[in-house]
Amino acid sequence: MILLTLVQSSVATVSPAKEIILRGKIGTLLHLQERPAEVTKLLTDLCKRTKVEDLEILRSIKGVGPNTAAPFLAEMGEVRNYTSYKKIIAYAGLDPSVHQSGKFIGMSKLFKRGNRHLRRVIYLMTASVVSQNSFLKAYFLKKKREGLVPQKAIFATAHKLIRVIFAMLSQRTCFNVKEAI
Repeated sequence: MILLTLVQSSVATVSPAKEIILRGKIGTLLHLQERPAEVTKLLTDLCKRTKVEDLEILRSIKGVGPNTAAPFLAEMGEVRNYTSYKKIIAYAGLDPSVHQSGKFIGMSKLFKRGNRHLRRVIYLMTASVVSQNSFLKAYFLKKKREGLVPQKAIFATAHKLIRVIFAMLSQRTCFNVKEAI
C-alpha cells in the first residue's frame, strides 16, 4: 500500500529540484486546462444576458445549441460590423487560398489566418446541423455527390450556414427552410 502511494506521487527523477519544478509545471498545466472552460462559461452567460434575441435567432436552426451559439456570437461580435457574409468567412479563416504561379493553378485549401476560435465553433455548429437539420444535411449530401471529400463538403456546408446566419441576423428573422433556399 505504501509502495503504491509512493509510485502514484513519484515523478521518476532522482533530482529533488527537478521533481519540484515538474510538480509545479503539472499544477500550472492542470490550472490552465480549467481556464478555457471558465472563460467559455462566462462568455456564454454574458451572451445569454446581452444578446437574447440573437441567441433565439441562431437557436431556431435545428442543431445549433447554446454551447455553440453563444461562443459564435461572442467571437463574431456584432453582425452590423460585417458588410457581407464573405467578411465573416474571411474573419474565421474559412476562405480558400489559391496556389498559382504562371499557368499552374494548384489545389486550394483553407487560409486558416483568421480567428481560430470562431473557426472551431463554426465547424462544431456545422457538424451538428449536418446531423440534425434536414435542409443543411441535404446540402452536405449534395456536395458529397458532386465529388467533394467529406471534409470539403463540411466546409462548403459551413459556408452555406454562415450565409444563412448572416441573412437571419441582418434581417432579424428566425430560420425558415423556404427562405434559406
